[in-house]
Amino acid sequence: MVDVEIPLLVQPLVILLSTAVLTPLIDIVGKQAKAEKIRDIFAIAGFVAAFYSLINLHSAISSAGPQTYVLGTFGVPAGGVQLTADLLSVYMALIFCGIGLLVAIYSVRYMEVDSGLDKYYALLLTLVAGMIGVAFSGDFFNLYVFWEIMCISSYTLVSFRKYRWEPVEAGFKYLVMSTVGSLLALYAISLLYGYTGTVNLKQLSTIISSGQISASPLSLYFTIGMIITGFGVTASMVPLHTWLPDAHPAAPSSISAMLSGVVIKTGVYAICRSLFTIFSPASFDYGTVLMIFGILTMTVANLMALMQRDIKRLLAYSSIVNIGYILTGVGIGGYALSHYPSPKLATPIAVFALMGAMFHILNHAVGKGLLFLCSGCFVHEAKTRDIPELEGIGRKMTWTGTSFSIGLLALAGVPPLSGFWSKLFIILAGFSIPEDSFMKFISILVVLNSIFAASYYLWLMQRIMLKEPKPKIANAVEAPASMLLPIVILAALTIVIGIWPGAIIGLAESAGRVLLGG
Repeated sequence: MVDVEIPLLVQPLVILLSTAVLTPLIDIVGKQAKAEKIRDIFAIAGFVAAFYSLINLHSAISSAGPQTYVLGTFGVPAGGVQLTADLLSVYMALIFCGIGLLVAIYSVRYMEVDSGLDKYYALLLTLVAGMIGVAFSGDFFNLYVFWEIMCISSYTLVSFRKYRWEPVEAGFKYLVMSTVGSLLALYAISLLYGYTGTVNLKQLSTIISSGQISASPLSLYFTIGMIITGFGVTASMVPLHTWLPDAHPAAPSSISAMLSGVVIKTGVYAICRSLFTIFSPASFDYGTVLMIFGILTMTVANLMALMQRDIKRLLAYSSIVNIGYILTGVGIGGYALSHYPSPKLATPIAVFALMGAMFHILNHAVGKGLLFLCSGCFVHEAKTRDIPELEGIGRKMTWTGTSFSIGLLALAGVPPLSGFWSKLFIILAGFSIPEDSFMKFISILVVLNSIFAASYYLWLMQRIMLKEPKPKIANAVEAPASMLLPIVILAALTIVIGIWPGAIIGLAESAGRVLLGG
């Protein structure tokens, strides 16, 4: 018998993908044994095992440095198909898998009225595997394969309730827009391969930084633009955001939590990893572009959020707002390195800004996952997404309503909850660049948008928690325990991270330093 040891780096992917393949078979066995819940337990166990392996991987990287595993050349020149995990990769992977685990637990009761749940859990596992694969990719070939795995899974999950027209229409719109974005990203990859003869990220960085390519600076800036645009569709960056407000109301609330909590962050990760690894921010001023898109994204989405009656559409626009904060934080980091005269002084500002952006990725994943799972409980009981008809439902569903309020306050930036710190770090990073009126203007706009967003978060909390319950929800009861458990865990995380942020700040700072090559 041959003993095959799976490298630690590969274990999460193997666990998730093998669990996804076996879930339909387990479902068949469960139906024959009249124990259908074994399928749900098996899928949750897959997430638990993958999360545990990621914790072990983080410990190994912290002590021994980044890990690399080459799968083989497979016709891919100069570097082959490569998996690479560093502190940024595993930070993102832990967020992806953690939210996926909680969503799987929530889905046990939330999705029990639906059929085809073996396919649902298989797709959910594949979705998380695709996102982790993107985070672990050391070359564009690998990244694009996992990107498509993630995208195809998410299209299908948005349209899961295919017996209704709304999910089919939203899924098709998402499919078309994301496919165009993927093709633009693929075009950028093909340009880089044409310039350098490789798709390996580290080798691309070495070749471009040495200046040993025939491409003009204008051609390289065009490639940067294609990367931002292509991956920016999935990141729901304005004006490429229009699929998200349609997808959220149509998708099951568990999948809405995945879309806003982690899928759109994968788009942000792909932009950051590609740009900061290949193109030195000191040589290419894409930080300004990211900041402008960040401000545009948060401003437009804030205005649109104010006009919504559908609770899930409002939360969808809120997600777009928070993508604006993250893009602005990343942009400040790049801008500091390209505009500050002293690299020795610019680097701490860049690290601070990137740390704030990475911290906000986690805070928004936790906060928005919480809000969508709570809204799923409300809709489950009231059978409506209309905010006026949901007035007062938080008083009938005390645990869900209280958790929902905590999530709203966290995303509003109310201290000492988690969202306060990451927003504060991004704003302070902008004001840390001295004698730069443009940077101060950007920072003031972030502050104004934060105040504006807080106003409708508090307005929504007032409608849900303080109004008298409407007759339609008079018989609403608290959600089942298995749906409440993930909600309470996420609500507790927003409080714990806010009160004791030190450990997470350290993780976020380490992740931010990776983007700068540290």
